[in-house]
Amino acid sequence: MVFYFLVSIVFIAEVIIGLTVFIYLLKADKMILKYNDIVDETKPSVKSLMIVVRKISKQLVELAPMVANQIKAFLFDLLIGQLKSLLGTLTFILVKKEVEKHV
Repeated sequence: MVFYFLVSIVFIAEVIIGLTVFIYLLKADKMILKYNDIVDETKPSVKSLMIVVRKISKQLVELAPMVANQIKAFLFDLLIGQLKSLLGTLTFILVKKEVEKHV
């Protein structure tokens, strides 16, 4: 008698667990269907956005070498300017020492 009672309790627990799992699966299915509808609605706008992004990317690829050349030219001009300044300072110091020797 006790055995049948325990078996029936286990069976009822399994039915409750099965129903709970089934209910959560239904909720998950509804959420997935809702997500699928959202994706279907946004596909055209995402597609047009991707086309724009692709065009921007192509323009950036074409623009990158020009920007790199401009930066190289700027750095070269800056380096030449600093070297001229250093050379002028060294020349001034050497001339000053020569003048001080003769005075």
